[in-house]
Amino acid sequence: MSSNQEAHPLPSLGDAPNAPLPEQLVEWVNRLPKDINSILTKIAEADGGVWIVGGAVRDALLGLDEFKDIDLAVSLHPEKMLEIFPDALPTGIAYGTLTLRGEEGRFYEATTLRTESEYNDGRRPEVVNFGTSLLGDLERRDFTFNAMAIDARRHLLHDPFNGQGDLEKQRVRAVGQAYQRLSEDGLRILRAYRFLDRGEAGVWRFDPELSEALLQHRSMLSGVTNERIWMEWQKILAGQNAPDVIERMGRDGVLDRFLPGKWSGQAHRMFAQRHSLCSTLSPLERFALLLAENDSIEVQRTLKHLKLSKKDRKEVETIHQRFGRVPKNTLADLRVYRSVLQKRSKNHLEMEKVIRESGLKIPKMDSVNSEEIDVLLHRLEELEPLRAGDQSIVDGHWIMQRTGLGKGIVLGRLKMWLHRIQIERDLTDSDAVETALCSLNWEHANHAHWPKIEF
Repeated sequence: MSSNQEAHPLPSLGDAPNAPLPEQLVEWVNRLPKDINSILTKIAEADGGVWIVGGAVRDALLGLDEFKDIDLAVSLHPEKMLEIFPDALPTGIAYGTLTLRGEEGRFYEATTLRTESEYNDGRRPEVVNFGTSLLGDLERRDFTFNAMAIDARRHLLHDPFNGQGDLEKQRVRAVGQAYQRLSEDGLRILRAYRFLDRGEAGVWRFDPELSEALLQHRSMLSGVTNERIWMEWQKILAGQNAPDVIERMGRDGVLDRFLPGKWSGQAHRMFAQRHSLCSTLSPLERFALLLAENDSIEVQRTLKHLKLSKKDRKEVETIHQRFGRVPKNTLADLRVYRSVLQKRSKNHLEMEKVIRESGLKIPKMDSVNSEEIDVLLHRLEELEPLRAGDQSIVDGHWIMQRTGLGKGIVLGRLKMWLHRIQIERDLTDSDAVETALCSLNWEHANHAHWPKIEF
């Protein structure tokens, strides 16, 4: 034991099998934030046990040691934890979880050791029993590499299900019987697919038993709240190897459980996801592209069903509604197009290129081909910023003074028309806008047909 370990009180020893920490974890533990050590000390002084668990252990073994989302398992009951940490937040106290405030402004989740039973709805345990058995707590977790624990004071690794071995074999394996683990919480189905994506390390594989269980228990997703499905699905969409995971989910029939249509054998959609231009897409853009061949009603229904936020729902719908259209190859149209889409203008053109090269079928798609989109992308890249910016140079009062119009829809539509002209011609001052106003036959034209700033 090092002198650093001897300087601190020791917490209770866990009952799960243990071994000395691998060298990389020793170095990781020695660099733990100071506020973690303060928390460990307080729990040890209260004769409690405390272990670092879950994703932090997994990621540290994988070399992803950024000290974020460090979760703790403790042997003390929630009430005792609140006595020791009176400023803790009772974020999930019914399930034994408190959020502890670190001295350096960080937050750490600490959960009392527990066993769970009677998962009647396939989502949450009907019974939560607090206990002192670390092994019992690790036994209830989903996958082996999430069922490890570090005793930071003793430099011990508790790994009763050989999660470290599965990490080395790049394998996703359930704790205990895969069928039992999935039946306890249907969301574990999506979590299993998410863990296939290991970023730079590529795509891992399922243990055969887990692979079969996933096929047999797909229906368990129907018992999971839509909000939880979206949270997990969004993480899958954001993964570096999302196309591989999405294709596997489609082949296994999992996408059919929460997306419209049948997804097995969707070659065009999967080819689109693998296109090199899709590597920089946001999760929402990738989702919209995945639904490109679905009609707008199906898309709206799906987004509402998954309980996306109003902001995210509107973004996906807007991206989807624009599929199949590109701006005309004129300076004026490109200026308006960029002004409307802003930072998404390049991505939209790239997605249009993907759609055409993947053979996706979009209703009312224009006849512009992939090569012509390359020309548009080049011209967009060379397009100079608007000299007066995107905001209108003149306001409603300025227009009223020169036209005699009062407040109302006609004034608003004329302001928008002038604003569009300003963008198209890259006007820089109100004198140029006034010249444009004088050339318009606005007094005798139907305002319903006046140009808008739209794409």
